Amino acid sequence: MSNKNEQPRFATPDNLKQESEAAGETRDCGGQPQTARSGGNTEDRESLGTGAPPSNTAPANYITDSTTQDKPDFQLLRCGVDSLYLSYRGELASGWDQRLEGLKRAAQSTEEGQRSNAQVRIGEHLFEVRDKGKGRFAYVLVDNCFHIQLSTGNSSALPLAYVQVSSEMLTALSVTEAEERLRYIINTFGQVKGEAQISRADLFADFLSPVVMDSWAQNSWIARAAKIWIHYEKRKFTGWSIGLGGAMGCRLYDKTLELEKSKKDDLKPLWSAMSWQEGQSVWRLELEFKRDALKEMGVSSVDQLLASLPGLWAYATVSWLRLTIPNPDDDNQSRWPNHPLWDALSAIPWNDRTDQPLARVRKERLPSDESLFVNGLGGLTSFMAAHGMTDLGEGFGEFLAHAHRFHSNRERTTGKTFIGYISDKVKAQARKYNTLKNEASDSRREDEERKREETRQYKKVKDGE
Repeated sequence: MSNKNEQPRFATPDNLKQESEAAGETRDCGGQPQTARSGGNTEDRESLGTGAPPSNTAPANYITDSTTQDKPDFQLLRCGVDSLYLSYRGELASGWDQRLEGLKRAAQSTEEGQRSNAQVRIGEHLFEVRDKGKGRFAYVLVDNCFHIQLSTGNSSALPLAYVQVSSEMLTALSVTEAEERLRYIINTFGQVKGEAQISRADLFADFLSPVVMDSWAQNSWIARAAKIWIHYEKRKFTGWSIGLGGAMGCRLYDKTLELEKSKKDDLKPLWSAMSWQEGQSVWRLELEFKRDALKEMGVSSVDQLLASLPGLWAYATVSWLRLTIPNPDDDNQSRWPNHPLWDALSAIPWNDRTDQPLARVRKERLPSDESLFVNGLGGLTSFMAAHGMTDLGEGFGEFLAHAHRFHSNRERTTGKTFIGYISDKVKAQARKYNTLKNEASDSRREDEERKREETRQYKKVKDGE
């Protein structure tokens, strides 16, 4: 955790360097090795303080070319806002309070058919209604764009809504466009009062560099944070994290490795447009600003955030955190020179960014192809092996016939035919993936009318009418 008694103080670009030097002797890290804290991975606790020994010269893996003697071979691919958490003041409409309570109870049902109906469509978004609230918020609605927490109409202490805007949404749209869409959705549930308030914002930069990211020792970091973690997975280095849990935090990690684990490739076309090639490791520097830090820096609204991006980045990479080349002959850390990689990262031109957006944003939370076509074929291949079959056509036909017979025998106890069982499973997955609107037959006409009206209003807001 960060030192709670040491809140960040916003500095203008003109005095950032002066503040950094003055703060050099009060850094929490102090250049002394610490025990890595990583939440349970034994590998994360092994190697803090390992890597290149302290040196006042450039590390051996520092690469230059003939024209940039003082700069690493660094290439910025993208930068922007990766995570955004917003709250809206207001009051939930009584009709929505009753409706959401009913959908929440449906989500808690033991009957799969009832659970599959726990959905809400707002404009182009089909939200899953969760069976539980979160914290003091009574209702939770989720799709691939927004994670929305809503308070009840009787709650005066809580905001109407607390929302996480997904990173995919912020990759496809500008922060302003994403907030406008979200405001329309929240206004559907109740009357929003005032501007959205920012509870947290994460800024990021994706880049290519030949620098080996675990080549420096822990004391190379000079930070206004007490804790530094180094992370390994199966003895492969995955990244650094600094000060997480406090008012500010930092992650430097292998983004390509994260994409491999999540099975998401949305960023790769955007990187490719900046000359990235498959097989190259993309690293991400991510800086987290929570409400307390943002408030002290005078940032509470979306407009203030957008105007402050260069200053926030400069403060975090000059005053709050530096990666240095330690000088064993100088005890004053404020005089240690920056690592060339850090110079490149801190100098990112935020005001000049015109990154290419995604072609579209998916509102559905779809399973990966591996989940569908590798894991999903496990039952069929096991059946074929158990019955000595190698022909796919024969195996698939026999598999369906046996499944039909099995569920027909179970119908006396479950009350569901094979077709009914499949229908319930499809509806349950459709709710999870935000793909199909499940509804009782007597409410379809009313819902279609409401859907048409909401879509019309949504398009008006979207088009700025």
